[in-house]
Amino acid sequence: MTKNEREEDSMTIGEKIKQLRQKNNITQEKLAEYLNITYQSISKWENNNALPDISLVVPLANFFGVSIDELFDRDAEIQSAEIAEYDEKALRLANQGFIAERIALWREAVQKYPRNFHCLRSLANALFGTMYSAGFEKEQERNAKELIAICERILKDCTENNIRNSAIQLLVYTYSNRCLSIKDEKKAVEYANMAGNLYTCRNVLLGQAYYTEEGEKKALAQQHQNNLAFMDMLSRNVYLGDYASPEEVIFACETAIKLWTTLIYDGNFLFYHCRMREIYCRLAKNHAKLYHRNETLESLKNALEHAQKNDGLPVGEQPFTSAFVSLATSDKSKSSKNYKESETELVFQELKSNVFDFLRDDTEFLELSK
Repeated sequence: MTKNEREEDSMTIGEKIKQLRQKNNITQEKLAEYLNITYQSISKWENNNALPDISLVVPLANFFGVSIDELFDRDAEIQSAEIAEYDEKALRLANQGFIAERIALWREAVQKYPRNFHCLRSLANALFGTMYSAGFEKEQERNAKELIAICERILKDCTENNIRNSAIQLLVYTYSNRCLSIKDEKKAVEYANMAGNLYTCRNVLLGQAYYTEEGEKKALAQQHQNNLAFMDMLSRNVYLGDYASPEEVIFACETAIKLWTTLIYDGNFLFYHCRMREIYCRLAKNHAKLYHRNETLESLKNALEHAQKNDGLPVGEQPFTSAFVSLATSDKSKSSKNYKESETELVFQELKSNVFDFLRDDTEFLELSK
């Protein structure tokens, strides 16, 4: 055993923390920020005037990514396996629309792994889920501020592009949310300008990167997946636009339906049945504003049909069958949503809207409501 090894073995906990902190070029202030304590506490540890609270032992070890022999009975393999378990649990919660439970799960993970940017990004994503969800109005401002702090920390310290891009996306969406008091167009634009343009994003570049005989199929599969993503963006921009009259909204919704039914001409929408449900519900409401009985009922029937098809999708990967997207797949179990209701239940909730009052005694409307 060398002299250095003997000295390291005889180190106190405080000395080990100081050594790891200096080795990683971390200030006491930054370590304190991650652990949500004062930097004076860390100074006391390093000067052997105090010991870390037992609740901080695991977060400290994970912050530095040290092995079981270096600090607190935790190694990288265990950390990786535990985070994978968090991912699996979080996906199940997101798939069922359990927003609060998902936030609590990632808070627990961040408490254990305060320097793991995957966990931090996942907590920010979970917090963002409350921005557009009913029942979270009182927490939205607080969650938005926490989300911003997390994402700004990621941009300051994280070098992984995928995680940084997610942070940029969340910052843009949050700062541009008109319902929040902290909305800030200047900051939203500033962060948006940090992202790459459409033609340099990973999805587009992967569609071009493969060129071997084996890779060409991967390139085409990526292009088909891109077709779905771009159609989703385009159609939402169209039917959710800011229009001055019900007639304009009706035209926008009908245009979005034409776009989708051109891409998926065979009706096998899979996940995107939920988008068709959204469009037809919006279409029905605006026909109702003009007292268009037949068009309103037809739109509601279509909304209900798409909702039921979405709810009836089998679990597991399913292939699209339209020639334009036939190499793309959909897996219901990997989707997330900001509500606990089924798609069919959402349609029934829409039927309670006052806009449909003129149809309350209509036989066909009553039949739909059953």
